[in-house]
Amino acid sequence: MKNSSFFTIGCLILHRMCLADINTFFPQIKGDLTLVTWAHAVNNASYLNSILNNDAIMMIEADIVLGTLNGSTEIIPIMGHPPNNTSDLSLAQFMERISDFNAKSNSTSSRKGVKLDFKTIEAFNNSVATITASNSTGKYPLWINADILRGPTNATADPVNADQFLSISQQFNNTVLSIGWTTRFTNISTGYSDTNIEDMNNTITKNNVTNEITFPVRAALAANSLPQMKKLLNAVNGSTLTIWSSDENDKVDVASLKTLIADVGHTKVYLDVPEHLRKQILSNSGNRMAMSAFITIVIAGLVSMFY
Repeated sequence: MKNSSFFTIGCLILHRMCLADINTFFPQIKGDLTLVTWAHAVNNASYLNSILNNDAIMMIEADIVLGTLNGSTEIIPIMGHPPNNTSDLSLAQFMERISDFNAKSNSTSSRKGVKLDFKTIEAFNNSVATITASNSTGKYPLWINADILRGPTNATADPVNADQFLSISQQFNNTVLSIGWTTRFTNISTGYSDTNIEDMNNTITKNNVTNEITFPVRAALAANSLPQMKKLLNAVNGSTLTIWSSDENDKVDVASLKTLIADVGHTKVYLDVPEHLRKQILSNSGNRMAMSAFITIVIAGLVSMFY
């Protein structure tokens, strides 16, 4: 058991050495992960070009399906969201464009990280070689996202096969795994259950995952799940939350979400929500962080007086 623990810790350290740290890659956030900005469904060439030239965007989220490029019949990983299965941009072209852009970027305020979203294990399996070749040296933040477990609200979407996804992901020593639960819109006030958290933790443990992990959690559900979110982060060393929202009809308890972020800390929470919700959540957060820093300095000063 002791040797196994040392092996796991060694793998984790090696992995972190190969990973592009997001705080280093985006020094302008000064450790506050809620300040990371996002673009979504960047699944065609023209939109990708516009986002690459937008310095306000840090992370690019894109979807991968199996399909064909315009004018071709070859089935390959392309950029697109189901049910779309044609595109003017393949995964290989997308990744090459990102790598070239970052290599030529002369400013930390313009370069980009990437989050690849997979809805099926088939699309993921067929993308492995491209992902491995494209970011083999970990020069920019690369996240691999999949909903691997069924979540609350009786979601009808099938999760990506957890064991296959996590097993294959072990070969990516320079990626963050973004692994979550399938969910759906509901107007009922509910959240993530203790069972949801235990299932995720057991799945990670069973598959000996050593990658850095972020848990994408739906804002409307996470707001009602403070104990569960803290339990999840405590169970998985070095993990973070990515609070997301894409449905305008979701009933989000902003006050509770603020409490969650304050309790967990801005160094542990990414905020991937519409701008109007983002502004509500982050209102007065700067004042709170400044006050927290001031209190820390005062306490440190008092301690130094007695020692």
